[in-house]
Amino acid sequence: MNAKRVVGALLLALLLWGCKTPKQPALGEPLADLTPDQRADFLAGKEVFERVFDPKNGLGPLFNANSCAECHEDPVLGGVGDEVEVHATRFIPPSSCDPLFQEGGPVIQQNATPLLRALGIEKEQIPPSATSQASRSTPPLFGFGLLDAIPETTLLSHEDPHDVNGDGIFGRANRTIDGRVGRFGRKAAVATLSEFNAGAFPQEMGVTTPLSPVEETINDKPVPPETDPAPDPEISLDDVEKVTLFTRFLAPPPQQVFTNYDEKRLAARGKKLFGALKCAVCHVPTMKTSSSHIKSLDRKNVALYSDLLLHAMGAQLADICLGQAHPADFRTEMLMGLRFREKFLHDGSAKSVQEAIERHDGEARRSSEKFKALNDRDRKALLKFLETI
Repeated sequence: MNAKRVVGALLLALLLWGCKTPKQPALGEPLADLTPDQRADFLAGKEVFERVFDPKNGLGPLFNANSCAECHEDPVLGGVGDEVEVHATRFIPPSSCDPLFQEGGPVIQQNATPLLRALGIEKEQIPPSATSQASRSTPPLFGFGLLDAIPETTLLSHEDPHDVNGDGIFGRANRTIDGRVGRFGRKAAVATLSEFNAGAFPQEMGVTTPLSPVEETINDKPVPPETDPAPDPEISLDDVEKVTLFTRFLAPPPQQVFTNYDEKRLAARGKKLFGALKCAVCHVPTMKTSSSHIKSLDRKNVALYSDLLLHAMGAQLADICLGQAHPADFRTEMLMGLRFREKFLHDGSAKSVQEAIERHDGEARRSSEKFKALNDRDRKALLKFLETI
């Protein structure tokens, strides 16, 4: 082989190598391009995430789970669990919402430690002043660091609370008391990943932190001192932040790429239908993170399939209020990782993707009705496309 051919072959090899799609991290793995220190932070946070609490080191006296991992374990660490939480709030028409903090809300813990059960208290009760209660399945946490890095301006660019464009969609942001845009939780009531994680320790495990150093009440009654042997705070701020680093660096689910020609063609047809049925108006396919000193989070496209805004979903799905979200309002569910789930909707009551789509109402009614009207082949095509997410 002469020199020109050798050079040409090398240039071609380099070109093909440069065009090769980087391998996606497997489910449960950290983001690509982390530094050694960042990978160490991920692993240190994973240890705290898996830590099992008991009454001696802070569990309870009321709790829903004894570790982060108990609620986020399927199909791998960081996924979902089989737990279904109970929430309760008080809605005061036309737009006031009381989270019932003083009466045990909004999270109503369903388990009690042996010391508390010895006093006849098995769980927390629904506050009498609550106007409604809700069931909540646990969300998968994959890609939450990327979600946290999307700028508020991007979210607000999708708002249309007065339906100016006349498409029947009234997306609006939920906001915290101090005006920040919410994005976490089924009602988008929490603004940042760090707050989402920090709140889980006292609300889900009854573990006090330096940010929440006092035990929550039992329906407005103080915790009996003899049932709480661990000194407060029961976990350090450093450990809370480690969990946030674990979830910040947890990679999004890898997307499915079909190699079979028929499946690929069917999924491509389904993707077009996803747009034609206006599903993508709320389930926005991608958003971009802001600039960051962390390479893995810097200006990355996030295939979240959500606008993270509130939409009225109809009376049949309505439950509690939270923040500025009314009972029928829900944040558009993120579809990333949809193919790894087995239960759907905010409460896990839908047993299939098709059932979840068909139960969409309110602002999503038109799209749901169009889906129901599809012929069998087109319905299969749309569902096949959703298998790629």
